[in-house]
Amino acid sequence: MAKFVVYEKVSEAVYANFVDKASASNGMNTTVNLGSGLIAGFAAAIISQPADTMLSKINKTKGLPGEGTVSRLVKIAQELGLRGSFGGLPARLFMVGTLTAGQFAIYGDIKRVIGATGGVEIAK
Repeated sequence: MAKFVVYEKVSEAVYANFVDKASASNGMNTTVNLGSGLIAGFAAAIISQPADTMLSKINKTKGLPGEGTVSRLVKIAQELGLRGSFGGLPARLFMVGTLTAGQFAIYGDIKRVIGATGGVEIAK
């Protein structure tokens, strides 16, 4: 969900401030979609990194006899700390950012072809 909200908000901001959507070429629209998708991918990677790090650690380590999942997660979180939770983030930013940029380039072009308008409306 975060990816779609960030993508729509970034593309809306680009069209509102830098590019005239009505006169933009297909190439420019695809460029906006790629850039907005890249930023959305970065946001998704940052948001999900701590949970993915914890999941990797819990799958790699064996728990003590009788130790529950929650207590293992707490112990791993204490060992990692905040900084450790974001270990490997640069590689994840590259992977998720580029993949998401490609996905949203396709998504934006499909929206354009079928004439879908509007973006995400967030209740205020």
